[in-house]
Amino acid sequence: MRNIGFSFLMAALVACGLAGTARADDDKPTVFTFAYQGLVVGAGAGLAGGYLVARDGGWKSSDWKPLVYGAGIGALVGSGVGLTLGIVDVTQDKPGRTRYVLRDMALGEGFGATVGGIAGALAAISTKKPEHILLGASIGVLSGAVLGAVFGFVEGRHARSHGAPDTGSQHLALSVVPVVEAGGKLAYLPALSGRY
Repeated sequence: MRNIGFSFLMAALVACGLAGTARADDDKPTVFTFAYQGLVVGAGAGLAGGYLVARDGGWKSSDWKPLVYGAGIGALVGSGVGLTLGIVDVTQDKPGRTRYVLRDMALGEGFGATVGGIAGALAAISTKKPEHILLGASIGVLSGAVLGAVFGFVEGRHARSHGAPDTGSQHLALSVVPVVEAGGKLAYLPALSGRY
């Protein structure tokens, strides 16, 4: 049974690695880009939730099944949600909120795991229980996913209302803009603008 769990974990890591390298020919995201992002976000949240369920009665080395179930169910649900939101987003004229929500959820999970792991390490030093590191990281992943969804939704709404086209990449532009001087004359000055 351990070999099945290990095989599943390795397959999930390979799928997550492929998700990071999957790109379309142009910068515009495809439906499957959102499905892969949902898979990664769901697997991370499911793994964190599985750990919290497994440690309910105290963590033992044989408590790996909830981790595998959590990661698997989270990956399936996340990829289904990402695929559905991707279909809705691609069929609209303007870019929707999906790209912002999924991106910010993934970044929020990573940030939450880091901050939670640090807080757990500090707690582990004072309590002499190293399990607090995993507990902090798991709580951080789930909190980061929720905050990322909220921030991504707000950012997507703001970008959509301002009509900002999003290609999912960074842009820098150098231009010349007119500026009104104190005497009322126009002066043309160089300006650097960017979008990240």
